[in-house]
Amino acid sequence: MIDRFIRRGSPNRFISTARLRVMFVHAWTWCVAAMLIGGSAANAQDKSTRRGKADSKPRWETLQTKDGLKLGAFYAPSDKGKEAVPVLILPEWNGNASPYVPLVRELNSAGHAVLFLEYRGHGHSDKTITENGRSKDINLSQMNRRDIQTIIARDIEAAKAFLKTENNAERLNLNALVVIGVREGATMAVSWSASDWAFPSVGSVKQGQDVKALVFVSPESQFKGIAIEPLYSNRALMSLPLMVAAGTRGSQKDAAETMIRRIEVLKKRMHRGDVKDFTKLELPTPLSGPRLIKEAPPVVPKIVEFVTESLGQPSPRNAWVMRR
Repeated sequence: MIDRFIRRGSPNRFISTARLRVMFVHAWTWCVAAMLIGGSAANAQDKSTRRGKADSKPRWETLQTKDGLKLGAFYAPSDKGKEAVPVLILPEWNGNASPYVPLVRELNSAGHAVLFLEYRGHGHSDKTITENGRSKDINLSQMNRRDIQTIIARDIEAAKAFLKTENNAERLNLNALVVIGVREGATMAVSWSASDWAFPSVGSVKQGQDVKALVFVSPESQFKGIAIEPLYSNRALMSLPLMVAAGTRGSQKDAAETMIRRIEVLKKRMHRGDVKDFTKLELPTPLSGPRLIKEAPPVVPKIVEFVTESLGQPSPRNAWVMRR
């Protein structure tokens, strides 16, 4: 089927056969995901608001960054309106989308609005615009620390801007945002969440401090010069509900064990000897990252349980707020 599709030709004759295979599989994966997630949503009781009802199906969204790039993002809306907890998934570097289908589906079935972001250079977000206005492929192998900082400042912020629009349409509660970072995505999650918490409200205008829980799956200690270390000195982030999931025999074993140990020490200091608001899931497996999510049975239900228990109940701290 893929070969037949390639032989029919592509709108861009400069795309390689290998590239087309990746694009086709990627698109097919998320078509299947939309059908699976949509089926789960159809079985749930319809609590959609009048505005949200027309947009209740899982779908691809195109996000516009402030520096002019168009990013792909897969969105599974919730039917809970202003009570919906939004979950932003920041995947590993240079991965593919298929391992995340079970996680997106189960989070969405639990009533959460889920946004899976494709960074620039990934999936549908593989083009940039040159100075002469032409489209050009993004080469991941040439990206450096400055590029990762741009992803954090522009790409993830574009994802938040989309969620802000959904918030103002009363289709979710941005003030109860959960961020899930996988491998390299964990380091970017820490950096972006720290920036989010650095924006104080000005009068009645809420600008940031929306991240209310963090999940790290097989976290890397650093990625292209961006380190996870700032997590431990950021009191705002350390006070949030945190979860770490990792295999004890995988390549991320040491980084995960270090993170778990340091979080436990800091949580004990904050809570006078008790480790509160922290969930650890250590599994005796070499699986890590997206494979841990897809192939280790306890991981997806434990993440869903953590998100639901941490933010499933209304709280004054997480109250819905209209954003400007």
